Amino acid sequence: GIVIIHGHTDIIGEAENNSELSVARANAVRRIIEKSLANADRTDITFQVYGFGEDESLAPFGNRYPEERFYNRTVIIDVIPGKK
Repeated sequence: GIVIIHGHTDIIGEAENNSELSVARANAVRRIIEKSLANADRTDITFQVYGFGEDESLAPFGNRYPEERFYNRTVIIDVIPGKK
């Protein structure tokens, strides 16, 4: 299977820093999942990691209100099962 991890940030801060932060956030989640898979002796998973930073066209929520920005500091995980 394939696990696709999308890291996001809000619009607060410098764009370059937010881009790096979104990639770091997504890679932290990848490491957690990889460790769990290794404990289960699973080696059949491929990862794709993307950091979208503060790109508002890809943000899951708006950035106008603090509550929206809070939810944009997130990682979205898509799991595509492998063929049997």
